[in-house]
Amino acid sequence: MGSSTASLAQTLAPGEVQLKLPGGGLYIGTVTNGVPDGKGYFKDPDGTQYEGEVHMGHRTGLAEAMFRNGDRYKGQWKDGKPDGVGTMTYMVGGAFEGRWSGGVPDGRGIMTFAGSGRRAEVGFLNGERIDAAPPPPPDKDEEKQKYALRDANAPVGSHMAHKVSTSPIPMNRGWEALTPSQQQYVRRRYPALDAADEPPYPVNGPQAFYAKLADLAGKYDINEDLIIYVLVGADGKVASVTSIGLNDPEARRLAGVLAGLVKYKPARCGGQPCQMMAPFYMQLSVTY
Repeated sequence: MGSSTASLAQTLAPGEVQLKLPGGGLYIGTVTNGVPDGKGYFKDPDGTQYEGEVHMGHRTGLAEAMFRNGDRYKGQWKDGKPDGVGTMTYMVGGAFEGRWSGGVPDGRGIMTFAGSGRRAEVGFLNGERIDAAPPPPPDKDEEKQKYALRDANAPVGSHMAHKVSTSPIPMNRGWEALTPSQQQYVRRRYPALDAADEPPYPVNGPQAFYAKLADLAGKYDINEDLIIYVLVGADGKVASVTSIGLNDPEARRLAGVLAGLVKYKPARCGGQPCQMMAPFYMQLSVTY
């Protein structure tokens, strides 16, 4: 269990400079009249890293990038977005190798599906699959429903539990107890999930885990985003945990430990249990 420490950073080479960018970003590379130009490395305040060609301050050309959520893209860029031919490798599993436009898949390419590793040619139009049966339409009533996790430790003198988290799906139900529309909401977290496959999921839902994270946020006075990836084996056991976010390393470590203690239903690929990531995307905050 640990945090993501991968980096694309390079040390200064002859002809390169280091610039602090507006907003807290960093650039290491060549410049023209003081403007990033040629080849270089960017690190944004949110942790996104880009290394490759630069055209007068614009991330345009051939490059490799690692996004804040752990996804990696290698290929052609235009104005700061994947555009042209390239490969996106997803942190939750799988990859798409093909054409991109404005940061989304757009055209034919090869999909490597999460879990199974099966490869197949697929087609996209403006980021939407065009060669697969569309997912069931969302239930309009369910979309309006919000499920709340409440803090049982109400302040002294209060009989009302504070709402500490909300979700469009019930947090105290396992995968089989979710409706098809709710299951589809979970599936949307996986860009490369085969239509017949299932992702891993907490056996009893994530409610108990989120409640413990709320306690952690209060203890460490956290007001930050947190991403946790749990690699769940075919036997349902946790193989590894990767935590991204939280400036306090001890809080980040403890969040990963809590995620690793959750019991998970394994993913299913082709009807059989398989190894796959279970992602948690959270915004932790303390309200006084």
